[in-house]
Amino acid sequence: MIAHAILGDPFGSRGTIVTPQGWLLGLPIESTRVLAPVYAVAAVLAIALLLPLPGVRMRLRIWEPLALLGAGIGALAGSLVVVVVVDIDDLFGVPASPVIRAAAAAAGAGVGLALANLVGTRWWRRLVAVLTIPLVVAAGGLMINRDVAYFPKLGDVFGVTGVSALSVHGGDDAQAALRGWHQPASMPTTGTVGTVDIPGTESHWHARPAWIYLPPAARVAHPPRLPVVIAFSGQPGGPSDVFLGGNLQATLDGIARAHHGLAPVVVVPDQLGIPNRNPMCVDSRMGNVQRYVVDDVREWVLRNLPVSPNRREWTVAGFSEGATCAVQFGAGFPAVFGSYLAISSELGPIDHSMARTLREAFRGSRTAWEDAQPITIMHRKAPYRHTVALYCVGAGDKRYGSATPKLVAASRAAGMRTRTRVLPGLAHNWNTGAAGFAWGLPELLPWWGIS
Repeated sequence: MIAHAILGDPFGSRGTIVTPQGWLLGLPIESTRVLAPVYAVAAVLAIALLLPLPGVRMRLRIWEPLALLGAGIGALAGSLVVVVVVDIDDLFGVPASPVIRAAAAAAGAGVGLALANLVGTRWWRRLVAVLTIPLVVAAGGLMINRDVAYFPKLGDVFGVTGVSALSVHGGDDAQAALRGWHQPASMPTTGTVGTVDIPGTESHWHARPAWIYLPPAARVAHPPRLPVVIAFSGQPGGPSDVFLGGNLQATLDGIARAHHGLAPVVVVPDQLGIPNRNPMCVDSRMGNVQRYVVDDVREWVLRNLPVSPNRREWTVAGFSEGATCAVQFGAGFPAVFGSYLAISSELGPIDHSMARTLREAFRGSRTAWEDAQPITIMHRKAPYRHTVALYCVGAGDKRYGSATPKLVAASRAAGMRTRTRVLPGLAHNWNTGAAGFAWGLPELLPWWGIS
């Protein structure tokens, strides 16, 4: 992952869920005004602990090596954590950026230095050392969070998002079409976000609650039939990531403000089941995710939300593993989805290694796996005469960046209306995810009939 500038956010404020929160839980932990004081205090304390201040009961020539040794061991420990978690276990599917490695090493060094100050010093210096440990750990964590753009606010870290269960009343009172609809004076100025349980009636898939965005036009007595986006998070992750890391509500509210309250309804179902599992959006012994999305989720949306049944106004979108799912569904079910938006997609379904993928999801069959690859599906189902395919990727995405040109070429060859965007200075993180949604969703407005 490649960091954006630590003291500047190229995409502006990333506040997401517009709900009342306490002052502390609402702290924007990616903003400079929060990060700068934390970094400054942590640095001052670390420097103070490094100096041989009065109260050290040993000679200077003994103290300096001990302090430096503690800091060095701590830095090594922090670096090893990144190597094990990211490089060896490949927990996140992408390599760690230089910022992540530096933050882990710096936090480890601070902890090691503080521990060294617990030996042979007076009580007040030991107290400073104890206070330094959580502060340098927090500073390192905030720096990593800023790099991957995952949690916008402090409350999000602890799961306090301010989002509650959404009450849905069905779509039977929706008007027939967007054309001719006029916003009522009582229409809210912003959309709303909530959660809902979408049961796996046909698939028997056990999903976590889905996150749903209803634009202002959907919050009136007689809404129009709106386009719908089925969106997916990456892996590891969950439905909330698309709104927290992907800054999706701000993007959608911006669309609504510019189009008289009109914007797509967005439904983010759970295609993973648990954060660190990857069923690869297929039907397998890991779970019938494909059937869940195409049958259960689609049927629930049509029955409960004011959306259009026209496949042209159905889009599937996602980031990372979710983008791979988007390409799979968009290419595999053109009668259901008229467009898709893939941000940092893989070439196709894969879970760590080929051996594991074949064993867990394809009954050991390489042929079955090849048949499930999006490019193979495109060749088989071509020509696509009425499908729009949008691809977005960070220019610095070293792991998955090479997949996008191949998918773009295959989409065009299959007859899809294909557009692509490469984001300079970004890699495989939620900065790219947020920028991809901000680019791709407005691109689809004319296709949906919102102009």
